Amino acid sequence: MSVFAVSKVRTNGEGYVTDVFWGVVDTKSNRWVSPEVEAPVVEVLDAIHNGDQVVALFPATHGHLPERQFVVMQHAGGRVSIALDGPSTPAREIQDMDQLGL
Repeated sequence: MSVFAVSKVRTNGEGYVTDVFWGVVDTKSNRWVSPEVEAPVVEVLDAIHNGDQVVALFPATHGHLPERQFVVMQHAGGRVSIALDGPSTPAREIQDMDQLGL
């Protein structure tokens, strides 16, 4: 099982994540194992379905901190996307993450 960290997201007009900026991290050393790359959200869905952990990084004074985990969210009408696990947390939601440019 790998641990991926997402440092930036791109959302569409409906608020769904469409793309991420992410990479594999070593949780023991808190270092990137691979360089971050831009990827479509389907790759995040695949990683979660394969048993990998995907965490969100939020801006902090000295870089970014992993604070919440992504999960697969099934919406009405059959749409599948990602969401942050757990109850809503002020300043720690998808819209609070760094954003990928258009």
